[in-house]
Amino acid sequence: MGNNHELNCSGLVCPLPVAKTKRKLMELQSGDILEVFGDFAEAGENIKRYIDKTENQILAFEIEGENFFIKIQKT
Repeated sequence: MGNNHELNCSGLVCPLPVAKTKRKLMELQSGDILEVFGDFAEAGENIKRYIDKTENQILAFEIEGENFFIKIQKT
């Protein structure tokens, strides 16, 4: 089982949240969990689209108003 990591993207607009998520995932080991959250819903959607194109797995995805939360497992 991997380690848990958080990435706070509050106050950031695209493309920064996607770039930061991509960079953070590159630092993680297989099995690690990355929880990404922020306050720009469109960024959440863009991160989800990016993850869907990779071999990583989305464990949770929530959007409430402008806030988003994504839980990703690095493969």
